[in-house]
Amino acid sequence: MAERFDSTSARLHAAAAGLFWNKGYAATTTRELASLLGLQKASLYHHMESKEELLYSLCVESLGNIRSAVEEAVGEAGDPLERVRALIRAHVVSMLVDKEKHATMLTELRSLSEERRREVIRLRDEYERIVRSVLAEGQRAGVLRGDLPAKHLALCLLDLMNWAIFWFRSGEELSPERLAGVFTTLFLEGAGSKGEPPPS
Repeated sequence: MAERFDSTSARLHAAAAGLFWNKGYAATTTRELASLLGLQKASLYHHMESKEELLYSLCVESLGNIRSAVEEAVGEAGDPLERVRALIRAHVVSMLVDKEKHATMLTELRSLSEERRREVIRLRDEYERIVRSVLAEGQRAGVLRGDLPAKHLALCLLDLMNWAIFWFRSGEELSPERLAGVFTTLFLEGAGSKGEPPPS
C-alpha cells in the first residue's frame, strides 16, 4: 500500500508542477488534477491536504533536490575552482531535471500563506549561503576575483542559472550539461572578446 501511495504522490507532484507552471497556481483546479491522474476529486485528498499544501511541498522538494545535488557534487570536488564548476553543473542539471517544480517554486512563492512562504524563503536563503560559501572559498584561494562581495557574486550566479527555465529547450545543440558548461565559462571567464574567432 505504501508503494502505491508513494507512486501516486510522485505522479501528483509531477502533474501539479506541470499545471502550476503552464496555467498558474490560481487557475489550476483540484478537479483538473484529479482528472489528469484518473482519480475522483475526493480521492485526491488522500494524497494531499489542500492545493496550497501541495504547492508548499513542491517548493520544499525542489529546493531539497537542488541542495542535495549541489552538496554532493561540491563534496566530491577536489579544489576550490573545481568546486565552483561542480556547483554550477549540479545546479543547472538538477534544475532542468526538475524544471517545472523549480519554475513553480520561483514563480508561485507569492501564492503561499505567510507562514509557509517564510519557511520556503528560509530554505532558499540556506541554499544561497551554501553557494556563497563555495564562492567565498574560491575568492580566498585566488581563483575568483576578490573585489566583489561573495554575496553579490552568488546572487548574480543564481540569477544567471535560475532564469534559464524560461527559455531552455533541450536539443542536439544544447543539453543541460552543455548549458552548465556555457554558464561556467561565462561566470569564470566573462563574455569579453579575447580575439577568438566567432563559432562556426
